[in-house]
Amino acid sequence: MSEQDEIRRDDRYATSRKYASMRGIRAAARLALSETVWNYLHCGTGDEVTARANVSAFDDYLYEVPLFAGVAKPDTSTHFLGEELSFPALTAPFGGGETLFHPDGMLAVGRAAHAAGIRQMVPVAAGHALEEVRAASPAALVFQMTFCGRESHVIDMMHRAKDAGYRYICVTYSPIRQWRERMMEDRFSMPGAGAPSNFGPGKSDPAMLRELLDFTEPRWSWEQAARVIGAAPLPCLVKGITSRVDACAALKAGAHGLYVSNYGGRTIDREPAAITTLAGVRAEAGPDVPIVFDSGIRRGSDIATALALGADAVALGRTCALGLAADGEAGVRRVLELLKDEFWTTLGHLGCASVRDLTPEIFRAPR
Repeated sequence: MSEQDEIRRDDRYATSRKYASMRGIRAAARLALSETVWNYLHCGTGDEVTARANVSAFDDYLYEVPLFAGVAKPDTSTHFLGEELSFPALTAPFGGGETLFHPDGMLAVGRAAHAAGIRQMVPVAAGHALEEVRAASPAALVFQMTFCGRESHVIDMMHRAKDAGYRYICVTYSPIRQWRERMMEDRFSMPGAGAPSNFGPGKSDPAMLRELLDFTEPRWSWEQAARVIGAAPLPCLVKGITSRVDACAALKAGAHGLYVSNYGGRTIDREPAAITTLAGVRAEAGPDVPIVFDSGIRRGSDIATALALGADAVALGRTCALGLAADGEAGVRRVLELLKDEFWTTLGHLGCASVRDLTPEIFRAPR
């Protein structure tokens, strides 16, 4: 038999990569983290109904898979917020303890995002100052900050973000408290997470942080939010949108885009699964408003579902945190590679040549 006629073995699964799938990354992260830190990463509030539903609700969206779709190599790339992305994702602004997973924290996440050809959303509670994260990687595109305390302090921090090179502000609200019983039972206190990175001399006024923790003032109203969005030096995305009412209010307040999220079920329990609210938000916002989605994304197929329901891109939080815990920057890079590959595979099976082909028609009609 000639070499040309030799029958090729199916060795597509015989990878030499350190992590073959997200299962392996999750297992490595579990070994690397203490029970207390693992609980911090995975807990929701109350009975964690919403945290579980965020993931399980994706199972209700079943695909209508075409036969002989004729798609060769799907194009996973897209444009979002004026940026070209290799696939429709950003890293989510998870923070307030990410250095417990790896000391490089958001620095490693940003470098991995840049290597993957996507962008990073950076939280105010990150373990490294916003300037450090931006300097570590040009992927740092969006800075997320909480609207609480004095309006002037919030606007001052927005100017810091602009001066550092960020192009957008992600606006989020300050909840009264999160009732996270796993953390309460663990007496969790951010052991080893270090001091807040964005507050103090030469940075931003610590009064913002104190108000976030102590709740001495009423939480902000839409009127306050609108004033600050109007004075912001950068366009703002409003995070936490899960209803048509709030989508309308955010746009009236001057939002450039919407961020559909219930914060991973970590704020209040028994909210609807975030994915079930997405189509309604898109209908309210219309076709041209940029929408990013998070809460429950665990697979590339979840990304396809979110885009078909109205998102322009998704934000990846817990999955990136698992990669960070498993293997630092290399772990996050591998997470992003795996999710992109699975997304590519999903597009092909659904007969989608590009991201633009992801519409509600991909779903099987209910019986």
